[in-house]
Amino acid sequence: MGRYSVKRYKTKRRTKDLDLIYEELASQEKITSLLNQPLDETKPGLGQHYCIHCAKYFETSIALKTHLKTKIHKRRVKELKDVPYTQEVANAAVGYNLNKFMNRVEEIKTVVGPLKQSNETELKNHLTTKLENVATTEPTLPQDFLEQQVQEEATTAAIN
Repeated sequence: MGRYSVKRYKTKRRTKDLDLIYEELASQEKITSLLNQPLDETKPGLGQHYCIHCAKYFETSIALKTHLKTKIHKRRVKELKDVPYTQEVANAAVGYNLNKFMNRVEEIKTVVGPLKQSNETELKNHLTTKLENVATTEPTLPQDFLEQQVQEEATTAAIN
């Protein structure tokens, strides 16, 4: 394994592809499940601060709030406004499965596109209301998790 074998595949910073994120944004159930994730100790911030457009977790809601203002996030949102390039598009360009591609285009124009737009506005409203009154100094752990830890420590102290 030389140094070029590591440089060839840039997997360190790889995130989800645009077509997968586009499908997530078109599904209301998927958005609610991503925004209301259970506490997970393996993810940053216990999985509570997640940017759907960039597919990234953040430690605090302050970090998420500042991320929403960055050029990287705005560029990703702009890329997701259009329909992403998929294998169906490549096949249609060659002339293979052209009818399937045309049906998919009609589906996006009539069903998926307007649904995605409404989901995007609801997501934006949700994030603005959630991050509106974020203090500049907040604990990295959610408040209910901290209260649960204090109650567990109190019960163990009472038992001993």
